[in-house]
Amino acid sequence: MLLLKNLPMSMRYLHKAVQSARGSAVLNGETKKCVRNPNKSSLLTHLPDYTYMDGRVTPFGTNQRKRIIQQREIAKQIVTLSKEMDFAVERHQRNMAEAEETKQKLLAAKLKPKGHLLLQKK
Repeated sequence: MLLLKNLPMSMRYLHKAVQSARGSAVLNGETKKCVRNPNKSSLLTHLPDYTYMDGRVTPFGTNQRKRIIQQREIAKQIVTLSKEMDFAVERHQRNMAEAEETKQKLLAAKLKPKGHLLLQKK
């Protein structure tokens, strides 16, 4: 208690609950999850700010152009990764089939009829 007397009045009280840096207004009350950012994707962000009356194409905004380029890069990456996954699955199946084939060849080479059983088959 001696230490608390020397502190200013605003620093004397300790809080039990710590509020998040984002604040409680950002959290949804029912699900306790963060609310989706409305500025991240909406019609206002994806459509042009204006249109020409004669039907000319409006130029992209700077951030809109960045988003389009970023989405194209992500799409290219998805395509290449999916091709790699398909190749890996096919390679794994091929390796498993080859392993099974070598196992069958080994078993066929080991288990041969001998003696009178060999003579009966001919």
